[in-house]
Amino acid sequence: SLHGSLRAMTETWLKDIPPDTQAKARFGNPSFRSWHERLVERSDGIIRCILDCHRLHRSEQQQSDADGMLSYPDGVIQHCSEAGYAVATNTVTTDTKRKEDNAVVTELREYLHAAFGHPIRLDYGTGHESSFLVFLLCLCKIGCFGSTQQISSGDSSSSSTATPPVLAPVALSIFSQYLQVTRGLQTDYMLEPAGSHGVWGLDDYHCLPFYFGACQLIQNDGSIPEEQHSPSCIHGNNLLQTKGDMYMYLGCIRYIKSLKKGVPFFESSPMLDDISHISSWTKVSTGLLRLYEGEVLDKRPVVQHFMFGNIFKATWKASQKPREAPTRTFLNGPDGVAPWAQGTPPGNGGAGMMPPTRAPWAK
Repeated sequence: SLHGSLRAMTETWLKDIPPDTQAKARFGNPSFRSWHERLVERSDGIIRCILDCHRLHRSEQQQSDADGMLSYPDGVIQHCSEAGYAVATNTVTTDTKRKEDNAVVTELREYLHAAFGHPIRLDYGTGHESSFLVFLLCLCKIGCFGSTQQISSGDSSSSSTATPPVLAPVALSIFSQYLQVTRGLQTDYMLEPAGSHGVWGLDDYHCLPFYFGACQLIQNDGSIPEEQHSPSCIHGNNLLQTKGDMYMYLGCIRYIKSLKKGVPFFESSPMLDDISHISSWTKVSTGLLRLYEGEVLDKRPVVQHFMFGNIFKATWKASQKPREAPTRTFLNGPDGVAPWAQGTPPGNGGAGMMPPTRAPWAK
């Protein structure tokens, strides 16, 4: 259902709401605000469709004991995708809304609204991408992925955990379609990169697709020749063209090269070029995960926008102690106490106090 809704965003929303050709700004076309308004209007139906599809077909899930993968009878996935597409295009409406879903829908809507960019700042970055990841995490915690249980009311303590073999296809399939939506928004509405490091960053907008793509390439299924199955394979344009749709990492590299034509790759994307010299995809995926933790999850300007509720709870402890101002200063000698660390208020003649500074016009 979610895949179908994302497909509708790509195929219809951008056509229905074209960018404003009269806008003069370098970044941020104001028409994106109308696009985001549609998202807010239809997010309720999109999420309820996801929950309804899970209820309707959860008894039809067939889990394989060999590899842990889930399979469905023919037509189930197509039916759910068409239902999600119809809700997103507003061709059908949900007449009966389950009251027990209201709390879950209210919380999930916040993460979905924040997953495609900011309607005021007209920007998009890894924080918005992380909001979509939190949205998928919440769907997993309430039992939408790989669970035959009834959807919980929003209490994460009653949720079941999906297995990695189930989550891997979800990450690749859903995120691939999500990428098509966000890339369309970035190019059509010229959203400003939020927190971009320029050429010294991994990508102007994204981080997670590179990590998911590197994990996908750890195991070679034989579709890539063994001699080319290394991080350095990104320099082969023929491989990017033939396998870019199959492998997320290669598709990301191909997209970057299509945007930065005529510029040597080591100049336009020096970090990705450095990564290509690593010996294995396992090391690449490990390094990209550390990069995501350090540059996204550990950055207060990013995580301060996260919303917390009954599903995605703020029960964690701070990983770092808050920085404190030093209590000693060398301004008044090696043993001087910083003015803010003294008991006597500044300006009252206390020992070690700095003399008050008068404004130039008051001298």
